[in-house]
Amino acid sequence: MARLTAISGVGAKGPACFLVEAGAARLLLDLGYGPNPGQWPDVEGVGRVDALLLSHGHRDHAGALKLAPQVGNPPLFATAAVLDRLGRSAGGTVLPLQGNSEVCGVRVRTGRNGHAPGGVWLHLDIGDGLLYTGDYGVESPIYAYDPPPPAGTVVLDGSYGDYSGSIEDCVAHLAPAFDRGAVLLPVPPDGRGPELAYQFSTSHGILPCIGADLRASLERLASAERGSLRPGVATLLARIARDAPPIAEPRGILLTGRADASDGEAADLATRWERQAAPEIVFTGYFPFGTPAHRLVGARRASYIRWNAHPRLEDNLSLVRAVEPRTVMPAFGDARHLAAWSRAFAPARVTIEREITLSA
Repeated sequence: MARLTAISGVGAKGPACFLVEAGAARLLLDLGYGPNPGQWPDVEGVGRVDALLLSHGHRDHAGALKLAPQVGNPPLFATAAVLDRLGRSAGGTVLPLQGNSEVCGVRVRTGRNGHAPGGVWLHLDIGDGLLYTGDYGVESPIYAYDPPPPAGTVVLDGSYGDYSGSIEDCVAHLAPAFDRGAVLLPVPPDGRGPELAYQFSTSHGILPCIGADLRASLERLASAERGSLRPGVATLLARIARDAPPIAEPRGILLTGRADASDGEAADLATRWERQAAPEIVFTGYFPFGTPAHRLVGARRASYIRWNAHPRLEDNLSLVRAVEPRTVMPAFGDARHLAAWSRAFAPARVTIEREITLSA
């Protein structure tokens, strides 16, 4: 009998951590921290695992690696880009962006997740198949997405619940801010940051001003990590990395990290310009309670305009129809969306139970 246990990441926004037990193999899928401060997965009772597989390198999926000794310091498996960005190139085993591997006797198939540099979904050849999408997206203007194969059980990215707005809607909502010409957008340099830099450069024909963290990420994406990109994107990303000016004054489109302005250049700039009329400050992704982003938006000094980085309900419906699972576990989303998920994904059984038996 094979079993899947959600250590963390189901029923509410929280760090990703899932245990798969199949025969003698015990595999941990992701080991994240956050996104809210102090959110750690409780791995105390997990016991020793045989391998840790990472879907991508974002903090809420890979930010709790310091807990690895509590589960026996298992071998780490991730793509080369993820291992490199985490500083684990010398201590991990490389998974392909697209291909097949064997981990502890389990056949693992990977494909690009459309969400982040080196990000992949994981398909485990257990029972009639287990698909773990991690975070994924099909709308990204730069990151490539590979459709996964059929699976009896799917753990999918339910971050957006029943949200249905398209990336075109996001572009339309951001256009006025872009056109006003003095906007600071705190961004993750290894996610939405490159997407927004690409979007603004293509829509306006002008390079944004970028921080050092985003510049370094763009350089990696355009070279060693170009396998994560859609065709034809790397050339423009390389040009942005090479020619975009640094951030010097509150003028133009300004892109830099950290996404919630809690650290990095974005924190310094938001503090410096908070009491000035310009630039406008726009956050484009989830920000935790108590962060500078939360405070600035609450005080109406900043605004929130979503930039799609996760699947909409219709994207998840398309995934379910293509993969044809018997069981769907929506992860990283609020339990209040369970009824909407159940209606959308029928006749599959939709569950947010902590532990399920995998289909044989």
